[in-house]
Parts: sequence; structure tokens; C-alpha cells
Amino acid sequence: MPLSTWNLEWLNHNSQRNYPIADDATGYDETGTFKIPEDFIVELDLPIHSAINVDPSKFYIRQLVATGTGYSIVVACQDSDSNIYDVASAHVPTSSHTTEYKTYTLGGIEPYDDTAGKVTINNLEAIASQPAGLWEFNPGGARISPDSIRPIIQGVQSLAVSTGAGEVSQRLYGDIELVAGTNIQIVPDLSLNTITISAVDGEGTKETCQCEGDVTALPCIKTINGVSPTPDGEFGFIGDDCLEFAGGANSLNVGDNCCSPCCGCTELEAITKDLERFLQQQANLEVFVTDLQSTVTEMSLTVLGSRIGDRGCITCE
Repeated sequence: MPLSTWNLEWLNHNSQRNYPIADDATGYDETGTFKIPEDFIVELDLPIHSAINVDPSKFYIRQLVATGTGYSIVVACQDSDSNIYDVASAHVPTSSHTTEYKTYTLGGIEPYDDTAGKVTINNLEAIASQPAGLWEFNPGGARISPDSIRPIIQGVQSLAVSTGAGEVSQRLYGDIELVAGTNIQIVPDLSLNTITISAVDGEGTKETCQCEGDVTALPCIKTINGVSPTPDGEFGFIGDDCLEFAGGANSLNVGDNCCSPCCGCTELEAITKDLERFLQQQANLEVFVTDLQSTVTEMSLTVLGSRIGDRGCITCE
């Protein structure tokens, strides 16, 4: 009968074996200088979108950076054409890693940027004895066990907006609200879990649009004085030496270069002064005429009052 029972839990068990690194992986970098200790990474979970067709056995730790402030881990995958793509990365700061079995986020790298995995670190004592630096690994040295790679099947992870020009926005996460714009109606159906987006006339319209049918209500100009345009719809206005046409804002400006004013401000000022003198002389003349009329009237009254009788003068012999 055994004197005691020793039962290892999941993370304790992993600290004494390669997992989540595959059993057949050596744990050494490409130079054979640096080795990932068995008790450093004790769990790794990396969800990959199911639309990306990848082999879960092709994932491995490609790079590990060891410095005095912490450790950075980069996970990569190798496709069927032997092309290598970085998938996710995590940073383990030594200042905050004060307890064992602490979990850190494995943030996705484009095109795996919708991936949010996790990596659990045990303690840093064994890895701290390894040399510092940037260490590169190949699949034979740090291949990840395939059961640590799982498909994302829980639903929509993010949304992105693509324009007609092919520009794609940043991914949107969390609670996302669809807002209806001009002439757009959005109707959710909770029973069917659907959203219907419709283009509706007058829904949020700011001003009336010019659409088909407006030509009948507002006919265009077909001829000018019976003259029709060219087959391309062009109608020309041709000027001469004096007459000039120029386009304006919603207008056609017609100018006469031969009848421009020949007088400037100096000449107009001289004419204005002459007119002012004529007005003054007119006033003086009106005063003189009034005085002359009074004199003539007075003389007429005097002469008529001393008029001689009808009889003629007596002539004495």
C-alpha cells in the first residue's frame, strides 16, 4: 500500500514535459545555443478562423526575445508552399510576473488579426539562466502540438467596411451599431436574426435629388432662335473684334470691346465742375432777370401816369 498519493494537475504535469511544444521537438533554436525550458510555457491556446485553410501541425514558435525586462514570443505557421507567416505574439514582462501559471494574450498579426489566443507561463527561473538575445527557431525545434490550434467557430469576431475603391477599414470589435444614412432604412428582425438594408426614397432626405423623370417636368433647351446644336449637343457663341463671350457662374457674359467709356475720373471731374458753374450762373441770371422785370414795371407805371392829353400843343405866332 503506498504511503502517499501524488496527483499532478494539468499545468503541473505540463511543467515537466514539452507540451504545448510537440514531444518530438528539441526546444533548441537554430544555433543550438538557446533551449526553451519545459516549465516556461505550460499551456497555449490559439484559435484560427475556420475560413483560413491551414494545417494545425504547421504552427511553431518562430522567435523568442529574451531581455532583462521580459520575454517576447512570436508564433508562426508554414503553408503548403513553405511560406512562413507570423500569426500571433505575446509579451511577458518580468516585473509583473510575480506568480506562477499566469496567462497572457496572444494577439493576432494580419491576416490573422482577428485571432485572440492565450499563453500560460509558469515561472521564469529556468529561462532566466538561458542567454539573453533574439533567438530564431524552426519547426523541428519549437513545433506546437496540433491540439493547441483550434478553429474559431463561436461566430462573428469583427467587422470591416470595404469601399468601392477597394479600401478596407480597420476591424471593428465589441458592440457595433449600424446607423442609417440618407435614403437608407435599416430594419432588424429578431425572430430571424436578420438585418434588412433598403434604399428608400425620402428616408432622411436632406434635399430633392435629380432623378429620371425630371427631364419631362423641366425640359432642356433644344434650339436658340431656331438653331439646333451639333450631334454632340454643343452650341457655340462666336464673337468678333468688338463682341466677346465669356462663361460665368451659371451665366454667359457678353462684352463690347469697342464701346468702352473713353473718359476717366479726371475728365468726369472737370465736366462736373463746369456743370456746377453753369448752375451758379443760371441762378445769377435768374436774379438779374427778376430785377430787370421790376425796373421795367416801375418805368411803365411812371410813363403811363404822366401821359400827355389828347389835344395837341398850341402854337403861338
